Amino acid sequence: MRIAIIGSRGIPAKYGGFETFCEKISVILSNGGHVVTVIGEKGNSSNAKKFDGVNICESAFRKSKNPVLFYWDSLFKTRKRFDVVIVCGVGAALFYPLLKKGKTTLITNVDGLEHLRGKFTFLKKLYVRLAQIAAGKWSDFIVVDSDGIGEYWKKNYKGIVEKIRMLAYGADQVTFVQVDGLQSFGLIEGTYYLVIARLVPENHIREIIEGFLLSGSSKSLVIVGGLEDNSYVRALKSQQSKGILFTDAIYDKNKLDSLRKGAFAYIHGHSVGGTNPSLLEAMACSCVCICHDNIFNREVTNQEQLYFRNKKHLSLQLAQMENMASSDLNNYKNKSLARVQSAYSWEKIGNQYLQFLKFINERKHSL
Repeated sequence: MRIAIIGSRGIPAKYGGFETFCEKISVILSNGGHVVTVIGEKGNSSNAKKFDGVNICESAFRKSKNPVLFYWDSLFKTRKRFDVVIVCGVGAALFYPLLKKGKTTLITNVDGLEHLRGKFTFLKKLYVRLAQIAAGKWSDFIVVDSDGIGEYWKKNYKGIVEKIRMLAYGADQVTFVQVDGLQSFGLIEGTYYLVIARLVPENHIREIIEGFLLSGSSKSLVIVGGLEDNSYVRALKSQQSKGILFTDAIYDKNKLDSLRKGAFAYIHGHSVGGTNPSLLEAMACSCVCICHDNIFNREVTNQEQLYFRNKKHLSLQLAQMENMASSDLNNYKNKSLARVQSAYSWEKIGNQYLQFLKFINERKHSL
């Protein structure tokens, strides 16, 4: 089939989870015999037309600067040209009825609970709410990446149960990493906790910092995330001390994997997503994971890691970890990696997408 994937910044992946998803899934689908095109934002692909057999097309707009125009233009470029269009996020959904789909199957991968993001203004949250309604109404299928997100959609948007498919995000085991690269950060293996996240309230960065300081740990806390100039980030940086290092955003996977492999433990504060890429990638590096206590993180980790509810609880968890026997820490590490291998490998997720597309193709021919 002819398949288009839109809504991400494009491939090759340089930014977040949706970009990595597009890169991994598009190559798997292409290798599976489909003709795949990824439509990304202006300037992302450096004028390349192909990536590992996948066609690359650019929007006339940048998602980061003109998201509404980016979604409109990307969707318009798919008009009557593809058998299946996979849309990353709900941002384009308000435009679905304006472009007649014909025989195109429209699939929306809805991501997390975007309307709960603290950085969004009232108008942005309203737009997301309206887009969620539109996605539920006009999508042929709704893809959710966790059972928790699926339950949210079933509960809040009636009549779409038959449209929902659970297809998770993926990650691959990291087998070898040069942890000596930690020297460039002034770090020594096993002497620091790691956070990789956008510095926004729903990722509980403030609570993580306060819990770490409250614990009195002699280890360091390394926070990887874009240092945007806003009041929340400025408040976080005001608590910076010798024990806390802000690195700004890092997009080099080898550097990130080096930091993950060298960490004493990974602290994950995300609370509004489903299967979060940064958590899976930490688990793929065999990290002990200390997660914000919510249904999404417990689902991903199979309730086999450590969890915190607030800064005081986190401080207690850190103190507990630092007194654990090596055998207990290794048990958490082994469970972390085993969970990724059994439930979230890209090979497994890719095969699920191939089976899903086979079902769609067979249904088309039976009508």
